[in-house]
Amino acid sequence: MDDDLQIDSDEDLFRNPVYYEPAARNLDLDRSDLGVPQGQELLDVLLRMRGRVPVEKRGLICPDCRDLRGRRVPMYLVQRDGVWLASHYRKPGEKPISHESDEHLARKERVAKDSEDHGFPANIESLTADGHARLDVRISGADGIVLGYEPQLSAQTARGMRSREGFRRRGGIQSVWDFADPDHAGIGTVPYVRTPNLPASVIRVQKNPIPVRDGNFVLEEGKCSPSGTLTRCPEKPYDPENPTDTGYCGGWHRVLVPAHQSSTLTGKDLTLTRFIVEAAAGERIPFQRNGHHGWLPAQQWQQYLEANGPVLDDKDHQTSVRQGDRRDRCTEDRPASEARAEPKQQRGSRTIILESRPQETETNFPIDALGQAIPLCRFGCGQPASLPGPEGLPEHFSCRRKHEA
Repeated sequence: MDDDLQIDSDEDLFRNPVYYEPAARNLDLDRSDLGVPQGQELLDVLLRMRGRVPVEKRGLICPDCRDLRGRRVPMYLVQRDGVWLASHYRKPGEKPISHESDEHLARKERVAKDSEDHGFPANIESLTADGHARLDVRISGADGIVLGYEPQLSAQTARGMRSREGFRRRGGIQSVWDFADPDHAGIGTVPYVRTPNLPASVIRVQKNPIPVRDGNFVLEEGKCSPSGTLTRCPEKPYDPENPTDTGYCGGWHRVLVPAHQSSTLTGKDLTLTRFIVEAAAGERIPFQRNGHHGWLPAQQWQQYLEANGPVLDDKDHQTSVRQGDRRDRCTEDRPASEARAEPKQQRGSRTIILESRPQETETNFPIDALGQAIPLCRFGCGQPASLPGPEGLPEHFSCRRKHEA
């Protein structure tokens, strides 16, 4: 490969669209024939150009950069795990091509300013130490904590989110993914918060609070009954057609529940600024339970460990190559590929059950003076009946009257 190329990291490789100028059409890198006549021969020709023909003269350009920016940006082909990907040509030291929305930029700028104002240095567009991930905002917290703030305003697949989070986690970063869509595939898939979808002009005004609507959990436990502390049975399936339906099993549960659904949490509404500052200070801890991620206040972290057990070390997790699950635009905020997008789930409540115990079976039965168990009424009222009726079966006089009526 040419010496003057800045090679993209695995995380920066996407299934970008690529336009072949001599044929005046986009190439389909998912197909062996590239979707054009004599495509296999064309691929061989393009591969033989590597190291021999300058990238800008090979005829491959980015159609998005041409249409959105009015620029001719050359591209070259890269193979990962047998899959061909198109990457933007850039010289060493140049930043990757990105067309971030104004709302995306505003969130980065706002969080960086708020962090600096609270004594935590912040840098926008910073690489991890291993160079495998680029952080939207890198925040240097207390006691060696490195926080990565990642606003994500476009639809992505859960697989893509897990891959991106893996690069950050292995780089020693505690990520805070910020979603505006309540049904985003990344919710629960990575450590997250959810905030309103606000315009950039509102976000940039620091005195405007940005509320955190999800992602912050609290621990609750108690008996599952109308008089207990839980507002509904966490094991009862959520019915989207009857969202106010409540039910109780009579057992006992220890659960993690989103703070906005908690019946016991009191205090000020949590804002994004407060959340970021407390996370950087170590006062909020990310957790993972059965594949679901979230955040807990530090004072409840020990209670969680007691219920959940020790945190597993994933340093041995194998690095996965980003398979490029986005194809429509070469932007930071782009929609997921229709071919690879995972179906959205009805999310509703995200209560996480840590421990449950069933209702204790009642073992005390009423007995008579001789120590014999008193049978139940023959008419099915469920109450013991010590006197037999005309048929010699236990019954209540009132139950007989009802039955005969």
